[in-house]
Amino acid sequence: MATQSIEIEELEEQLILLYRFVAQINSLKRFYYSGMDYKPVFEDDTGILTELLENEESEEILKTCILELEEDKGNKDLKFHEVLDSYDVEELYNKYELQDVVEVNKLDLKKIVDSL
Repeated sequence: MATQSIEIEELEEQLILLYRFVAQINSLKRFYYSGMDYKPVFEDDTGILTELLENEESEEILKTCILELEEDKGNKDLKFHEVLDSYDVEELYNKYELQDVVEVNKLDLKKIVDSL
């Protein structure tokens, strides 16, 4: 049971990093590059990141997955921003050996997607 809770926690952490990546790129597109053909530069060995960015619902899908994991942990009444705020992004970068959110490709994206 303890192993399962660690796996859920790690999946949630990685989903939060993935959510932040998608949200950051989408915010840039909406705010700075509105009306322009903006092609962000990032590594995407699996094609998963590109698919997420092309899907207009990806932020909502990731939010829902994160909130469902919180419910699995017994936290049913948390708001999404409370979940995000409960994690120190710098600690997550260090834990997963990322310089910043653009390096989210270093995570095992196939494993994350398969877990959902």
